[in-house]
Amino acid sequence: MVVGKPIRDCEVRVADDEDRPLATGTVGHLQIRGGNVTSGYVGLPKEQQPLTADGWLRTGDLGFLTVPEGELVITGRQKEIIFVNGQNYYPHDLEGIAEQHAGVELGKIAAAGSRKANGEEEELLLFLLSRGSAADFLPLANQVRRHITEHTGLNVAHMIPVRSLPKTTSGKLRRAQLAQAYADGEFDAVLAELEALAALAARVPGTGSGNSSDLQATIRRICASVITDREIGLDDDFFELGVSSLSLAQIHERIDEQFPGQLDVEDLFSKSTIRAVAAHLEERQHAAA
Repeated sequence: MVVGKPIRDCEVRVADDEDRPLATGTVGHLQIRGGNVTSGYVGLPKEQQPLTADGWLRTGDLGFLTVPEGELVITGRQKEIIFVNGQNYYPHDLEGIAEQHAGVELGKIAAAGSRKANGEEEELLLFLLSRGSAADFLPLANQVRRHITEHTGLNVAHMIPVRSLPKTTSGKLRRAQLAQAYADGEFDAVLAELEALAALAARVPGTGSGNSSDLQATIRRICASVITDREIGLDDDFFELGVSSLSLAQIHERIDEQFPGQLDVEDLFSKSTIRAVAAHLEERQHAAA
């Protein structure tokens, strides 16, 4: 959201996690300083005051200054940063990637991180505006999930359809509200319905298990040794199942141990089913012969 340029006698800067100024055009923490800016909160200990060592107020907002106009763009809140696999991810970056997909309109998706009461790690959630049925939502959700994984290597824990995206009076997405609703179990019913639909599709003849060659059986065993929480059919797409980039790397490593140099890790992005991987290996073996 573009909010314009700073008013007179008020300075604005964008800083990194260590309060060091960032280059124009780089997203970071918004800090302000000037005669109209508070010098702190009454009764709050000095070490808890939202002030930097050199007197800048940490607003808690994230954003950047445009090039060359120098206008301030608000992109979100610091508390909304998603922490996955030891890395920080900005929700608006993930939303921007999703919006590049033809089926996702601008402003119709929200990314958030949340953790259930018994969860060990924060989960990446994507909330997608949808007014159709769960069956209509599932194909688009699978495609968006794949798009995110291909571009970031992240595993989207859940694609969640919502009738509306909550916003503040100034138009900011209330991502924390969505994340809390997930943690409270408000989406459990629709997620169970989506899971049941996906399982049903995997059992349709021709889309799941069936007679397979020795090569397909080998690849299936390798996948099963890495992905232990579900059964993968011959034509189940890795990305639509939400297989993480780490798991894909492990699958590739184990395939390469048995078929050295015959499959590049990048091949898994275009050959993302057991059947497709087996066909690729068979083709390479025939070519070598």
